[in-house]
Amino acid sequence: MASGADRISNLPEGVLHHILALLPAQDAVRTCVLAQSWRDHWRSVPAVRFAGPTDWAGGVDVLIPFVDGLLRARRRVAPLDSCEFDLDLDESDVPKIERRGNSWIRRAMRLGVWELFFRFSVTTRRFAFTLEERRLASQHLTRLELMGVQGNNAVLDFSGCPALEHLKMEECDVSSTEIQSPSLKYLTIQYCLFYTNYRTRMWFPSLVSFDLIANVGRVPMLESMPSLETAVYVFIRDLDWCPAFSKLKTLVLSEWFVTADLGALLWFIFHAPLLEELTLEVSVEHKKLIKKDGSYQPFEQSIATTHLQSVEIICKHVNRIVCKILKALNSIGIALEIIRIQCSDHFSYLVSVIHLCVLISTPTGCDMWWVIDGPSRLLKYY
Repeated sequence: MASGADRISNLPEGVLHHILALLPAQDAVRTCVLAQSWRDHWRSVPAVRFAGPTDWAGGVDVLIPFVDGLLRARRRVAPLDSCEFDLDLDESDVPKIERRGNSWIRRAMRLGVWELFFRFSVTTRRFAFTLEERRLASQHLTRLELMGVQGNNAVLDFSGCPALEHLKMEECDVSSTEIQSPSLKYLTIQYCLFYTNYRTRMWFPSLVSFDLIANVGRVPMLESMPSLETAVYVFIRDLDWCPAFSKLKTLVLSEWFVTADLGALLWFIFHAPLLEELTLEVSVEHKKLIKKDGSYQPFEQSIATTHLQSVEIICKHVNRIVCKILKALNSIGIALEIIRIQCSDHFSYLVSVIHLCVLISTPTGCDMWWVIDGPSRLLKYY
């Protein structure tokens, strides 16, 4: 092998593009000085990632013209699979980026991007990037991830993106009366703020997976989602609606479902006839069961038919709330044998192998559960 032989340049163009796509955009562009054959590779890289400007010499004043120039110089004939903006700013730089950020998003869409990621954060405090009130339009966009932005009615109407299937919103401010997409299949909304003067209507007729996790504000109103198969719902406010989830198979609920009569939990079970896997997270030690407005009435009838195969209860330890959940589930015909209790105190109870699990009524009217875990351990919980 001759000394100094350039073997990398002899790699197939697709391999070179894949390597460059792993680099931040500024590093990918710098490769143009390596050799004459490398001069234009960066123009056709299928994935572009802009990160900064906190680690840039010159900061935001250098980042802005660089992004503008690169997006203008992209070869239109080269498909843009992915475009990522990961912007971590000082608060003083926010106005400059807000003037350019919306144009970058639309420029990427005009280039036919398939996957678009726009993440915005301010080092000193929570600050939402304001998306302009214009509907997004793209025939190619299939995945969109937004972090740290404020959405409105226009921009959160995705009917202009008929190929969009994946949407993730994190730490966003939702100041919209509705979010909609006829094509969306996978939706995650977490750590977002929903404005409290109205409820956001959500319409996703093609949705098959829905994660709504640890948000604050008013609970959104969900329209019918006939294709939904997997859902995670964790919210910090009330729930007084429940559409039918005719194809829902996997459901994870957090502590919000612990109402006085567990009506929210029972509503979900009865409105998801094909539910197969249910996970209940009881993460807070309550001195009393949560009281909520808009009371739910407990069901007296059993589930006529059920596909439920497993129920997992995740808790710190088995307490009165867990026992009440067990009683409620058993009262509607869910067999204790399919229930597993996973405790953070390192105990795990599989109800099917516990020798005895009996609910009795004490003279004081309190429910008491006696659990015999194996032949030598008698565990008593109130």
